[in-house]
Amino acid sequence: MPPATQRFPIGYHLNSWDLTGQSNPDAIAFLAGLGFPLFEVLASTSLDDQYTRQYMGLGQRPPVNVLTDTRFLHRLAEFSRGQREHGIQLSSLYVNAEYTNQASWELELANFESILRILVGFGSHHLVVGGGVPAVAGHPHTDDDYVAFGRSFNELCALSAEFGIQSVYHPHLDTFVETREQLDRLVERLDLSVAALCIDSAHLQQTHSDPVAIIRDYYDMVKYIHLKDTFVDDSLVGDARYKAFCELGAGAVDIAGITALLVEKGYAGPAIVELDASHKTAEQSTLESIAYLESLGLVLDPAAAR
Repeated sequence: MPPATQRFPIGYHLNSWDLTGQSNPDAIAFLAGLGFPLFEVLASTSLDDQYTRQYMGLGQRPPVNVLTDTRFLHRLAEFSRGQREHGIQLSSLYVNAEYTNQASWELELANFESILRILVGFGSHHLVVGGGVPAVAGHPHTDDDYVAFGRSFNELCALSAEFGIQSVYHPHLDTFVETREQLDRLVERLDLSVAALCIDSAHLQQTHSDPVAIIRDYYDMVKYIHLKDTFVDDSLVGDARYKAFCELGAGAVDIAGITALLVEKGYAGPAIVELDASHKTAEQSTLESIAYLESLGLVLDPAAAR
């Protein structure tokens, strides 16, 4: 048999620009010019901001900057214009929610439904979601917590399917699922006919969970990938863990093993390179990650390379 070939397109997340106050339109133009077929970006709704402030250990933050409807629509227009002018596809908007708080779930689900409508307009096929109240030391999630979370996520996935979009849950630091053990318990509560996963290699690596093994074991559920690298140091706490993220190939994540597995399995979904606030310029970090992927024999857009 001939050797397996890469089927998955590689995109890039706008975080390195977006989280540091740089120009998203310039970032989109830069990524398109490099040949990326996809980009992902945070939705940045007020619910996202509330979740981040309440649960994520990101250190001191400036006063709340209320996101008006005008600013949110302008943000969407920047993504639309970038897609229209540069031919680079929005793969997903990233959204957080609590899921287990019935006092807010109706609003969260309405927020999701609006985002789904927006993604349909962009021609996107996935909705990447994170969040859920994280466990705290000495107080792990209960079975009831997993039941409640699974019920809400299943509801979201069923709704997404009506729009022709696949919702994927992203295990992440400071969320309901940070570790392999938590992921295993959650999957037991999911409707596998509609629910799916986004595996982020760095966030799982930070908790000593093996992303290669997780992708292999849950391959049928994995519909979206975040290719992300990190240093791992158990002395790091709070926002220092997020500052340990690095360019592909520079950290502890077995990116080569992950991508080899994806090629072997014939994975054809998005694989999005991500780095939050880079220690270098966003552009330099992007170029270094591309160089590493190319050293593994990968291309950004296999469809265009044929």
